[in-house]
Amino acid sequence: MGEGSPDSPLNRAAKGVVPVVMFPNGEFKSDSTPIMLELESMYSSRSIIPPSPSIAFIARLIEDMADECMPLPMFYFRWTIDADWCGRRQMIGWNGALADRELNRIASAFIERQQTQLGIAAQFSISDVQKNVESILGALESGLKKSFFFFGTRPSIAEFGLFGQLSQYVVDPYISSVTKKRAVRTFQWTQLLDDLSGVCGEWADPAQCLTDELLFLVKTLAPYYFSLQDMARDSRGLDDLGDEINGPGYRLKCLLSLKQELANLQVTDRNNIEGFLKSAGCWERLQFQSGEPEKVVKIAPQ
Repeated sequence: MGEGSPDSPLNRAAKGVVPVVMFPNGEFKSDSTPIMLELESMYSSRSIIPPSPSIAFIARLIEDMADECMPLPMFYFRWTIDADWCGRRQMIGWNGALADRELNRIASAFIERQQTQLGIAAQFSISDVQKNVESILGALESGLKKSFFFFGTRPSIAEFGLFGQLSQYVVDPYISSVTKKRAVRTFQWTQLLDDLSGVCGEWADPAQCLTDELLFLVKTLAPYYFSLQDMARDSRGLDDLGDEINGPGYRLKCLLSLKQELANLQVTDRNNIEGFLKSAGCWERLQFQSGEPEKVVKIAPQ
């Protein structure tokens, strides 16, 4: 979370991860996915979950893919090429007005800490990470040539999951320059998603949702997504995932939750998306392996 002042909202919230939302009862909760699902239950008139169970699963899958695939490139560039600028920016954001000497001191300490926490990202070269970014942006651009939303004329949890990551892609200097150069539609789409308060729209017929463009996006994200899951399983294992709120354990926790959602679908709903998921390289990877069902734990705000 950083080293913000004791009076900063993040420190008052006393959470170990962002984002953090204060609910109407004054309680602070963190973790974007369950926060969105809890808000969905509170304000269903502005639903972000498609009414078709099978399409809702695809939306949830894309949201989790965005959560897992897109932070790695952003953090990689943030704490390598852009470390000095990003460290100073974040310390100003968390601490307010600072003289140069104090800003330099706390920013240097924070940058050093962040660079030691690059984890698996440190294993990749700049060119490999950039290719990853450009392939994801290319898939997004392909879809945005035809529609601003995946499942009709209104946003879903999938778009908001992508927005959470893209909001940083359009801020940090280097990855922002890549986005501007390679994905002008995606860059502007992120500005649009920042405020959709005036957008109501309609959900599309489920039969019209599984487009070639959506398949291209999921198929592009799938190799990175499942390779990260494999590395998490090798390094962490599946035991005692209940208290995980970040890192490899939480990654596995979310994947098992998705596998359970797919298994719980009615046969007709599963059949509706089986071909799509097979074409995207996801179907087999989303089936339970031996010993996994008993490791599933509920995903809830922290």
